[in-house]
Amino acid sequence: MGMNEFEAGVVGRIKESMKTRGLTQEELAKSVGVKQYTVSRMLSGSPFPTVEQLALIANALDVSLYYLIGIQEESYRELSPETRKVADAYQFADPMVKEIIKRLLAIE
Repeated sequence: MGMNEFEAGVVGRIKESMKTRGLTQEELAKSVGVKQYTVSRMLSGSPFPTVEQLALIANALDVSLYYLIGIQEESYRELSPETRKVADAYQFADPMVKEIIKRLLAIE
């Protein structure tokens, strides 16, 4: 039996967060306190992680549980380190530099 849409979304966000952080299944397993094969099985949806496991996974990935379960969009925490660096640089950039960036990106 395959994953439903909710489960597929959660697993997809876990995989994407792992990729963004360069985290292996083994590293995630260690952070969550389970065996690597358990993480592998969770990522295939069988069995789907419990709420407690999802909370541990969210913590290990430095994302919110709300993000993992699809209630909240990506926030600063969910950004890759490179994207955070860009966001930080923009936040503290000179107003003229910000204006140039806005024009280049056609941001309102």
